[in-house]
Amino acid sequence: MFLDCKRKHFSKPTANNIKISTEYRRSKRTSLLSSSGGSMTLEASLLIPVFIFLFLALASVGETLWIHGQVYHGITEAAREEAVYEYMLVKKNIPSLRTVLLKQKFLSAVDQKKLNHSSLAGGVQGVLFTGSRFQENLEAYEIRARYRIVYRLPFLPPFTGNYEQKIRQKAMTGYAEGQKGADGGEVYITPYESVYHKDINCTHLSLSIVSDSDVQKYIDGKTRYRECERCTKYHKGKISILFIAKEGDAYHTDLGCSGLKRTVSKKKISEAEGMKPCERCGR
Repeated sequence: MFLDCKRKHFSKPTANNIKISTEYRRSKRTSLLSSSGGSMTLEASLLIPVFIFLFLALASVGETLWIHGQVYHGITEAAREEAVYEYMLVKKNIPSLRTVLLKQKFLSAVDQKKLNHSSLAGGVQGVLFTGSRFQENLEAYEIRARYRIVYRLPFLPPFTGNYEQKIRQKAMTGYAEGQKGADGGEVYITPYESVYHKDINCTHLSLSIVSDSDVQKYIDGKTRYRECERCTKYHKGKISILFIAKEGDAYHTDLGCSGLKRTVSKKKISEAEGMKPCERCGR
């Protein structure tokens, strides 16, 4: 009996039992694989938006830094020229034109096309210079640039950041006190003149520049001034103001035009033969 029970307990597996066992193992493996695949799909669907958000956030930070750099470069370049000309305007009692000139210099120094397609609100026209001024007591020009940047990130509503950059540029006012004259036997002369000067800051060496907002009479040829071939000829956009040197024969759209600058050279007085001393500084 014992042998019969043992034989019964350890009987050989039938084909039917083997088939059931194999199907069970396969179904179990398939269940595990489908469960693992579903878990990976769920994780990917959660992580992809996070990666997209981080990527766009980093791109936004990079663009913001680039905009700040462009604005700083623009106001720095503008300040280098504007400080000189604003000082000249103040000394000559010419009405202040700081906003017009400052914006013009700023636009010529920055990448307008890229800024207009960036997150800078209003493009280059959105950069405002209100509050910029010439400080006579310090003989320095202070530029304040105010602008806004619009941030657009996925899953968040657009929001705006307000920024301001400030720079102060010392005005170029010529020689220091006690060093205004030429050294020893040296003098200053200009082309096509018959006098020499001992003081570089002599008023006869400075062009008498005036501004005029009545631009149509110049364009229509109703004055003796012609179009400047260096700045006005290549000016784009509407002309709202012109600059004229009383000693010159052309009208200009750019106060920094080389046509509004007088060429002054320093030479030994022995080389100024036939020239008379200036009535104001040569005595």
